[in-house]
Amino acid sequence: MEPPPRNCCTCCLGTLFSLGFSALFLWLSLRTEPPKCSLQSLSLLAQNDTVIFQLSLQNDNKDKGVKYRDVLVTFALFLDNTTTRPLANATLLPFYQGRGKTARKWGSAVAPRLARFNRTAAVKNGNVFLHVEFATRVKYKVWLSFYVKRHRLVGGANVEVNASSGEKVEPKAIRLRDVPPRLGSRAAVVRSSYVAVVGVIVTVFFLT
Repeated sequence: MEPPPRNCCTCCLGTLFSLGFSALFLWLSLRTEPPKCSLQSLSLLAQNDTVIFQLSLQNDNKDKGVKYRDVLVTFALFLDNTTTRPLANATLLPFYQGRGKTARKWGSAVAPRLARFNRTAAVKNGNVFLHVEFATRVKYKVWLSFYVKRHRLVGGANVEVNASSGEKVEPKAIRLRDVPPRLGSRAAVVRSSYVAVVGVIVTVFFLT
């Protein structure tokens, strides 16, 4: 006795389920989280015209490594609330970062006439202010040797430095985000709040 023919709907559902599962697996495999970069330490050595710093780069991807190209770090000194003057720049060599790892990289940069720049800087409570930025390009390693999703990674922050010691005032690491080079600027906060409010309004509109 011949077996009954398979139902067409059952075949279609099985195919759709397989395709959906494959698409979900592929999406999870290729989904990436950009690394986070923070400024761990910063010292201005006026007697040597040198800037010494340490960056922390955190890879939160548990199943993907990150390959960094040259990491360019720039320093600018605030002369007033809105005006900055280039101070120094440094380049960290390319490196690979494993899955879920945090890399700490030391670097230094020559800052000609650093002592003279400090005398022209904006001073508040005995402290001067720097704008620190970084820029690099990254790609993510999945499976054995397959790289995906190459893109540019940038960020910055305003850093308060003690004018006497030359050390960063904030003891904790400072996250280098998309911050405008302006002292006391709330542009980033206002922009984030605006986006959040618009999102809530759109959600309420569609739900009602």
